[in-house]
Amino acid sequence: MFYGRKNELKELKEALSSPKFESVLVYGRRRVGKTELIKEALKNDDKLHLSFECVKSTIGENIALFSEKVKAVFSEKNLSFSTFQDIIEYVFAKATDREIVLFIDEFSFLLDENFSLESHLAGLIDKYKNESKVKLILSGSYISLMQRMVEYGSHSYGRFTHILLIRPFDYLDASNFYADYDDSDKVIMYSVFGGIPYFNSLIDPKKSAIENIEDLVIRRDSVIEHEINEMILLETNKVSNMNTVISLVARGVNKYGDILETLSSQGIGKPDYILSKLLDMEILEKVYPINDEGNKKRVFYRFKDNLLHFYYKYLFHCPYVEMRSDPSFFYKNFVKEDFERWYVPFKFEGIAKEFLLRANFAGLLEPVAMSIGTYFHNDQKNRVNRQFDVVTKDRRGYISYECKFTKDKVDGRVIEEEKRQTKDLEIGFYKLGFISRNGFADDVDTSRYNCFSLSSFYKL
Repeated sequence: MFYGRKNELKELKEALSSPKFESVLVYGRRRVGKTELIKEALKNDDKLHLSFECVKSTIGENIALFSEKVKAVFSEKNLSFSTFQDIIEYVFAKATDREIVLFIDEFSFLLDENFSLESHLAGLIDKYKNESKVKLILSGSYISLMQRMVEYGSHSYGRFTHILLIRPFDYLDASNFYADYDDSDKVIMYSVFGGIPYFNSLIDPKKSAIENIEDLVIRRDSVIEHEINEMILLETNKVSNMNTVISLVARGVNKYGDILETLSSQGIGKPDYILSKLLDMEILEKVYPINDEGNKKRVFYRFKDNLLHFYYKYLFHCPYVEMRSDPSFFYKNFVKEDFERWYVPFKFEGIAKEFLLRANFAGLLEPVAMSIGTYFHNDQKNRVNRQFDVVTKDRRGYISYECKFTKDKVDGRVIEEEKRQTKDLEIGFYKLGFISRNGFADDVDTSRYNCFSLSSFYKL
C-alpha cells in the first residue's frame, strides 16, 4: 500500500507527462521511500522504462551491470560502453524520436566513487535538452553528495527541472501504517518507529503497540537492529567516534560546549565534522530557539530520528544484551518505567509541534503562526533559565503550549500553575495554550486559551 507523498507524486507525474526533456533529482535518507515514490509515479505510464539500481561497488562493475540492462531493453546484443556517461548518452540519443524514462537509483553510490561524473552528466544535459525526449530521474541516499549537484557553483547547477528532497513522514502520514490503533497507541508507535516508511511497513497491526516494539526493535538481532547497524556502520567506517557522539545526545548531552567538553575529557578532538555528518544523515537536527535564532550559544542538538533515539537510549549501551532474547522481560524491567514517564511524553511535545504546523495550514491557528519551535528564557539577573519546548510566534507575539500526555484531563490547577510560572518569570507570552492527551476538565474555560486534545490530531 502506498501512503502520502501527494505533492511529490503530483510533481513527478507532471514531469513524466511533459512533452520535452525533463531531468529530476530525488534524494533523501535510506529507507525514506524514494524508490517506492518513483515506482508509484511510473505506474500506468506507457513510455519505455529503463531502470537501473547502482550497486555500492566500483564504477567498472556498475558499467558492466548497466550495459547488460541497456542491451536487454533495446535488444542490442553487440553494444559496448567504456564509461557510465557513454551509456547515458546512448539512451539520450535513443530518446530523440521517442519518449524514454531513464531511472537511475542510488546514483550517489557512483558520485561517492567519482564525483567528476556530475560534470559529464551536466554536459550531456546541455547537449541533449533541446532534442531529446528523455525523462531522466536520478535518486540517491547520500544527501550531502546529492545536494552538491544542485548547489551554486556545481557543474550541474540549474540543469535539473525538478528537485525533490524526500523527508520522513510526520506523525499523521505515519499513522496510516497502524490506522486502527487508538490515538494514544499511535503516539507510542510514532515515538519509536518515527516516519521512515520501511520501518513502519514492518509493523503488524494485529499486535499491540508494545508487542511490535518488543518484536521489531527490542528483540536481539531483529531486522531493524541489523538495519540500524548497517546504516551506522557505513558511516562509522569513515568517521570515527560517531557512535560516541550519538550516545552522548541520547544521554541528554546536547549542547555543543557540553559535547566538546565530554569528548575532550576522553581525549577526542572537536566534534564539528561528526555533528555535520549526523545532520546530513538526518539522525540529528540543530535547534535554535525561535526568540533568539542568531545566538549560537543557545543552539542544541536533538534526535531527528525517533527510532535511533529509542535504540541509542535503551539498547545500544545496555549491558544486559542477553536479556533481549526475551523482549517482553527486557521491556518490563529495563524500558517500561522510563519510557512511559519520560520518553513518550517528551516525544509527544514533538508530535504536538507537527500537529500545530498542520493546524496552522488548516487555518485553525489565529493569528497565523510564522514559526513554531522552542523558546529560551534567560534571566541573568535572577540566574533563571527555562526552556519552553512548544511555542508559536505570530504577529502579536508568542503563545506557549503546555503538553500533557497523562491519563488525567487538564484541569484548572494545571492552568493556574502554568499561569503562575510564566507570570513569576515575567515572560511576555500574550496567550497560553494547552495540549492534552485526554481533554479538559469542566473547570477549564477553553475559550480563554488555545486548547487542543489528542483526539484532534488524527482528524486533520
